[in-house]
Amino acid sequence: MYFKIYQIFIIILFFSFNLVAKDLTLQTFNELKTELTNNKITIDQFSKKIDEFDITSEIFEISRKLFLDDALSLEDYLEVIENALINKTPLIQKNEGSNEIESVTSVMNGEYIFQTEITNLSQYIVGDLNYGELFNNKFIIENNHLKEIHLTKNNEDLLKFSKAKIIINDNNFIIKSNVIDPSDPAAPLKYRFEGNIDNKIINGKMIVSYYGNELPQGTILVEANTVNKMDTNLESNINDEIEQINLKLKIVRVNINVPTELAARINNIEKLTLLMDSNKVKEINYEEQSNNFFVNKNIRSIKDINIKLTKKSILKGKSRLVIKQFSSENVSVYWNIDLSTKDPSGNVIIELVGRGPQIELIPIK
Repeated sequence: MYFKIYQIFIIILFFSFNLVAKDLTLQTFNELKTELTNNKITIDQFSKKIDEFDITSEIFEISRKLFLDDALSLEDYLEVIENALINKTPLIQKNEGSNEIESVTSVMNGEYIFQTEITNLSQYIVGDLNYGELFNNKFIIENNHLKEIHLTKNNEDLLKFSKAKIIINDNNFIIKSNVIDPSDPAAPLKYRFEGNIDNKIINGKMIVSYYGNELPQGTILVEANTVNKMDTNLESNINDEIEQINLKLKIVRVNINVPTELAARINNIEKLTLLMDSNKVKEINYEEQSNNFFVNKNIRSIKDINIKLTKKSILKGKSRLVIKQFSSENVSVYWNIDLSTKDPSGNVIIELVGRGPQIELIPIK
């Protein structure tokens, strides 16, 4: 027990260790981390992918062993890897409670005001947030020191920030902070923004994640990408004449746990009709005779529809599917379909809440 405590102490003291890896970048690590925290890959799959980069570090091996022994949290384990990647290049970091700058490669100074658009919402979000919704963002930075962060909607602050720190590398930067949601102040949340500056314009992605005990550590609740201010009035970009959208969807993935009686088979073609009210989907109907899965013997209702047509042609959002044979199960459907070309792209994911994706469909001509 004392040995483990000593090991954890060593890890905290030496978060900045040397890492020898093959083409492992912060970007690829974040992609793996997102897949892990969204339960798209298991911890075993994550570990195998990390092993491919030949990490040779005693601290890393200690931290991984402690994590697998439940003596180190997933958050700390991921931060060990992340800080190693950050330390591979000369970065500027403002540590909590410190105003020292270790090395100067670029300077951020002034107020940075921009907008972000919601691109991903967890099924655990309860409230009035919608896909395509816009946030107003403001960073106040003085000589690479982060002074204030503001995230607002309709002139109201959505989050309260604490213990924020900024990491800068040339025009690229990362901001991390603990945050409090006033509507649920007890929820342990963390904010992260990764971006760059181009001609004093900020581009990047904002993520708010959950780090409590009620959900898997690091569960991503909200993702939002920066948008061009020319496109902020999304409602005016919607073609008001669209009354319905006809979709042909092909099943490309079926979880082995999906009962065979639902007739959800790979390569099945399912036809759906989305009835529109301006840019919002108000109803989803299906063609009984053309389908195998979306038929009356399986589907009791499609409800809680929260899907929007953003930027003229991108369907984003989620709905709830009530399956007759499993009416007590909470089944969510996540929509992300780009209709901007004759060959549509994207997918529809049917997920059993708490058990991950069960069926995936893609649009076809």
